[in-house]
Amino acid sequence: MQNLLSLIHKFDAAQLSLVEVFDQQKSIFDEIHCSTAFGDVSLADGQTLKNMLDGIVKNKLAAFESSVKPAKSNDVSIQELFVQKVANTLQNTAVSSDVSPFYNIGVADSSQASEQFAFPRNLENYKLISTPQGVVPALRTVPIENSICGLDWVTFSFCQSTFGDKYVQLDAEQVDLAVGDAIETWLDQLLFEIFGFGIGQKREKGMHFNRYGYDLQDGLGIVLYGHNNKRVTVQINGTGCALARKGWNEQLYKFLKYQAKTPKLNRVDIAFDDFESEYVSVDLCDQWDDQDLFFCGGRQPETLRLGDWKRINGKGRTFTVGNRESGKYLRCYERGKKEGDPLSLWTRLELELKANDRYINLDVLLSPSTYFKGAYPALEALANRLNDFTAPEKCELVKKQAQINVDKALSITKHQFGKYIRQFRKFINDADLLTLISSDKDVVPKRLNFSHVAVMQALRINEPIARTDEDYPLFEGVPLLNHSQYKEFIHAI
Repeated sequence: MQNLLSLIHKFDAAQLSLVEVFDQQKSIFDEIHCSTAFGDVSLADGQTLKNMLDGIVKNKLAAFESSVKPAKSNDVSIQELFVQKVANTLQNTAVSSDVSPFYNIGVADSSQASEQFAFPRNLENYKLISTPQGVVPALRTVPIENSICGLDWVTFSFCQSTFGDKYVQLDAEQVDLAVGDAIETWLDQLLFEIFGFGIGQKREKGMHFNRYGYDLQDGLGIVLYGHNNKRVTVQINGTGCALARKGWNEQLYKFLKYQAKTPKLNRVDIAFDDFESEYVSVDLCDQWDDQDLFFCGGRQPETLRLGDWKRINGKGRTFTVGNRESGKYLRCYERGKKEGDPLSLWTRLELELKANDRYINLDVLLSPSTYFKGAYPALEALANRLNDFTAPEKCELVKKQAQINVDKALSITKHQFGKYIRQFRKFINDADLLTLISSDKDVVPKRLNFSHVAVMQALRINEPIARTDEDYPLFEGVPLLNHSQYKEFIHAI
């Protein structure tokens, strides 16, 4: 222990170049790791020594930055700029107006106001990790203001009519050229304004039943279009959320709320990082499951333990709650170990919400912790321990939507075929008649497809959809929508 402390003190006092800093840091880290592995130093002491070493490295990097002026370039990737800032600047920067933006497709206005805040603008989005290869920056989720959580993945969509009413009247062969042009000009600039990065290049083909698509710059997400529902889908992955400009969630909320036509959040991942495992760990999640703190009524959720739980090997463990195919799924994993630090205590909780069986309110972009704590009793207790006492919110299951669609489908069937059915019943019994007029193929019609998902979800929680004469809103807990808005939303599904 004393020998390791002596090495750390000498390292702290030495005047070293940047290369020597990383070389000596790696050497000392190896000594700490070996001493911990052979039992010469306890795991707690090894973690303390590692934290001391990390702090000294940060101080030396900050001192080195003060004597080095960062070079500006308009021909480097976002990830390269991120590494440059970790190694060279460690402070906010701004790209001057004479430097072109990072994207280069369809720039409608070369003098964008947002260029003065060009990427990247802060370094709250990383944590230094000590690995056998040296100190490396690992992206983390920055908590939203007044929230204990951050957003780690966002997929949203909107109608093509957002580009103009004429875009919903396009023939199939016109979609690629016309909508693609709108994406390369208008949407590209909008994404840069919101996130700090835009369109990268066109994909060879789309995905998820979309015929066309674009990759965002540096693989930070994708844009998809060409679906039969005439919607444009934008997916910002975890890296994109971490590297996006500060306040992107508020700007995205404003766009979806006030500009986009029939907006929808398709998927949102909410993340909470505990760097010292003080409030959450994979073992604690296992205990919460034993205490039924992941039970929300109906059936007990599925749980799964991944990694070597019996013989800890430093590679990290994972505990999951729920089914990945459902609309709510929780992961708890040892993030620091997965990044390569076998002694790290960094634990992450990730709540994945998908709109396949529930409505995701746009407010989740502004206050993710309220929906985070509303997902499971365990997460509400965790938030309360962290002094977040906001009222929890739940994403409502789309069961009222199912009833509306079923009622409408029955009304259409009665209007078009009711007279025939009434006459057939006079000489054919009901059971035989149903068999005769039922389709030979067991295929869910498009109008009922969304309802079918909600029905299955309702049956899973033992809460069948009851028919009633009341005038229900589109979603439970959502104010009643007028008829025109309802028609637009049906097309958005």
